Amino acid sequence: MPAGPRAGCDEGVGTGRHHVAVALTLVLGPANSAKAAEVLGAFSSASSRGPILVVPTSADALHYTRELVRDGTLLGSVLTFEGLAAEAARRAGVARRTASHLQRLWLVARVVRGLRLRALGRSAATAGFATAALALIAELERAMIDPARLSGALARWASADGRRAAYASDLAAIYSGYARELERLGMDDAELRARRALDALRAAPSRWGATPVFVYGFDDLTALELDAIETLAVRVGAPVTVSLTYEPGRAAMEGRAEVAEQLRSLATRVIELPARDDHYAPGSRRALHHLERRLFEERDDSERIEPGESIAMLEAGGELAEAELAAQEVLGLLERGLAPGEIALVHRAPESIAALFCRVFGACGIPLAAELRVRFSHTALGRAVVGAARCALAPELAAPGDLLALLRFGLIESQDDVDEIEAAILRGGARTAAEAQALAGLELRELQSIAGARDQAAELSRLARRLMARAGALRPAQARRPRRSHVRALAVLERAVAELAAIGSRPRDSELLSLLDALVVEAGAGALAGDAVALAGPLDVRARRFRAVLVLGLQEGTFPRGPLTDPFLPDELRFELAAVAGLRLRPRGDDLAAERHLFYATVSRATERVVLSYRSCDEEGNMVLPSPFIADVEHLLAEGWRDRRRRRELGDVTWPAALAPTERQRTLAAVRTEPPSQLAAFAGQPSLQPAALTGEPSSRLAACAEGAERARLRLTARSLPRVRHTRMLSAGALERYGRCPVAWLVESQLAPMPLSPEPAALSRGTVMHRVLEALVRELGGPPAEPTMARALELLPGLIDSAVAECGLSPGAIGVVRAAARHAIEAELARYIGHEARSAAAWRTHALEVRFGFDDERSLPPLRLGAGPDEVLLRGVIDRVDVDDRGRVIVRDYKSGAADWGWAGSSWLAECRLQVGLYMLALSQLTELSPVAGLYQPLRGADLRARGAFSDDADLGSAVAHTDARTPEELEELLAAVRDRALELAVCLRAGRLEPCPHRCSRDGCAHPEICRST
Repeated sequence: MPAGPRAGCDEGVGTGRHHVAVALTLVLGPANSAKAAEVLGAFSSASSRGPILVVPTSADALHYTRELVRDGTLLGSVLTFEGLAAEAARRAGVARRTASHLQRLWLVARVVRGLRLRALGRSAATAGFATAALALIAELERAMIDPARLSGALARWASADGRRAAYASDLAAIYSGYARELERLGMDDAELRARRALDALRAAPSRWGATPVFVYGFDDLTALELDAIETLAVRVGAPVTVSLTYEPGRAAMEGRAEVAEQLRSLATRVIELPARDDHYAPGSRRALHHLERRLFEERDDSERIEPGESIAMLEAGGELAEAELAAQEVLGLLERGLAPGEIALVHRAPESIAALFCRVFGACGIPLAAELRVRFSHTALGRAVVGAARCALAPELAAPGDLLALLRFGLIESQDDVDEIEAAILRGGARTAAEAQALAGLELRELQSIAGARDQAAELSRLARRLMARAGALRPAQARRPRRSHVRALAVLERAVAELAAIGSRPRDSELLSLLDALVVEAGAGALAGDAVALAGPLDVRARRFRAVLVLGLQEGTFPRGPLTDPFLPDELRFELAAVAGLRLRPRGDDLAAERHLFYATVSRATERVVLSYRSCDEEGNMVLPSPFIADVEHLLAEGWRDRRRRRELGDVTWPAALAPTERQRTLAAVRTEPPSQLAAFAGQPSLQPAALTGEPSSRLAACAEGAERARLRLTARSLPRVRHTRMLSAGALERYGRCPVAWLVESQLAPMPLSPEPAALSRGTVMHRVLEALVRELGGPPAEPTMARALELLPGLIDSAVAECGLSPGAIGVVRAAARHAIEAELARYIGHEARSAAAWRTHALEVRFGFDDERSLPPLRLGAGPDEVLLRGVIDRVDVDDRGRVIVRDYKSGAADWGWAGSSWLAECRLQVGLYMLALSQLTELSPVAGLYQPLRGADLRARGAFSDDADLGSAVAHTDARTPEELEELLAAVRDRALELAVCLRAGRLEPCPHRCSRDGCAHPEICRST
């Protein structure tokens, strides 16, 4: 490990045979004090000596390279500090390989797996442990704390309390093991390379030469960056100029005083520049200069000024509303003549909002440059590759969706074939990829190749290339160029495999799955691309100016950011290490001074307009408090400034017409306030679109108008003949039509193929019906007191047979299916006891009585009406009981609990016609005389049957006595059921479709995506 620098700030420093003079110029001043002119002017003057300009980010480097080329400065270089370290390593002859971030992370994970950790053993098994450990190692290296120094400090800290020894030993072992791994591989990471290069330059200063270095745009420097400046200026003697945003005594800059004063002690020349206002736009000069000079200073209400249009505020109800307000603001700025590259959106954590803002700004046609990162597994190619890896390496744990993602990306050429496979998998209720493959009958050699490969990662990479080539071949000829997202995802995967192979690692099985889960794809443009609006963080914009800056996310906990903590070295431990061992690490907790400086640096980047934006609530309507920085700005401005803010609430679906930012939004606003003329006739009417169901043009909606009071929708003459069963109707379908015609159309006529497994309630009901039918056959009649014991003895076997034949809760895990089976047994045992105790002198006459079907077991259809209006009905009656006098009870089993709508008094209002129609069928088609029609619940607290029965029928306690009627009343009820059925049949034959969401199902409209009437 390289040694740290020696302190020193003498004018001349002796280093063996060399004697160099300190050549450090320090340029200090507040924001907008012409520091750029001072530094860049000196850089241009030194262009003949090949100077180096060091800026904070790679985007800044690109920007200033363009600026300098445009100004005619061609002989210099613009680098970041990492680039400066690489140049120093090249000149000093340090040629060791540099580990990438992935290689470093993998080495940390390898070290952790190889250690026997006593205190951190359980934590080390968690997914984020290696990432957190690497973050700490990088921080220690930037602070120039090597493993030996950390081990010594932790040992001294642990000596005060023996219980600390295991923790101190574990932490030191991880850092030391990482350093040994790098040394074994002959590699450095970025921080070690910089330190090794600086050590080499200190040993041989002449290798650098006399190249001047100019450091611009920084407001803070790490210990390693300070060491680089000291080495070049003090040890090597190269001309170094450093610019810092700092002004003694300013509250906004308290957090940067230590670095500035440390450099002042080294500098031979200090230039302190005064604040200037000449770079602001004339109309904004007074307000923005006042904001820069007075922000965070002591308040003086006499200094409040009117900002005009220079400083504005936005209040949004949720993230989406904030993005929409920001897009509206940017569109206004573009209309005023600003170029996209002159506008910056600044957020404390831009990566958290990048995807949303890209979507909203893209819809508005605004070019947005953002560092958009997506997980490899969230890309189309990534989903397919991860699915292949899971199916090959952990088929019993992989989900069916993993297999489908692989098939969808091109492993199977026909997407129709994949649709059929998916339907089979979903209907079969497969829960794992192994079950899905068995259901679909698939044997994929690609998966077998991955599982059996010596280098599984390389084999997976080869599969990814084949998948991308095959997916491209399946696309239309004019669009066969590979998509950019696919190319990026493939590049990330191949680079990761190559990087791990370079350190002798070939991940297998669970390690390979962990690798795929950790990969990230860069999916956006650079945050400071010159031809687009920039979405960036405060640290990304500090070296540039913009005409307009929008500061987003000004809520408590976001900006200023809430307290941070390090999982390994919390602030309390950092303070103790500093006290007992002199090891100084910056606290990670609440650093308000640093947050203030970032906000000051952000708002000072604008030359024309500053917009402050905050969210008043989250996406669920929970209140969010605004940032205290808003109040700090408000106290500088005129009374009432905050009241002028533009607002967009959480519930605002459309914009006011005058504020709508795009043509589409203006159209939506117009529709909201005044429906278009072609829809005016149907305003407030059911919004079913028949074109979506029958293929008819939507303009024919006018032909469905009927009556002056209400428009009714109907099937067209062209589509009505395609409706099944217009002559022979099912009793159940007729009842469904009566409750909601739209639901009847979807479920009985369109009959879409279900993709999901049969709902648990339906499968449970099917099993219960089968068991009761078999039980009554075995007993020769309904359960009674003498046969109750035999019934309970038969019950488990009958349930097992029914479950094997019909299935139960497909797709559920084993314990859930077992629980459902036990629940059925308990419920049926309870029902058997109920029926046995309440049975009267009735015997079962028939089960599953069919009428209206074309088979020899079926009775003829039920005929209602006469002539051209005659209706034929068919159905299946669950059970028919008779007594010695030939009287009949019609029973219809219901697997749920009792429903008040089953009562005979509710049959017409709730359109419960099925049992009544069954009674009419038996009366017309047989010599039997129905005296009761009952819906029999099989679950719930009350197992009494509900319906309607003649009061002279002896039904015991098995029914609710409030459902009793005189024979005359029962005849009247059945006649009303007959009339209602005929009325519904006429409407159905006419094709009338009237949405009835209030009675479509117990949860309201069952098909809102189609009906859209609620």
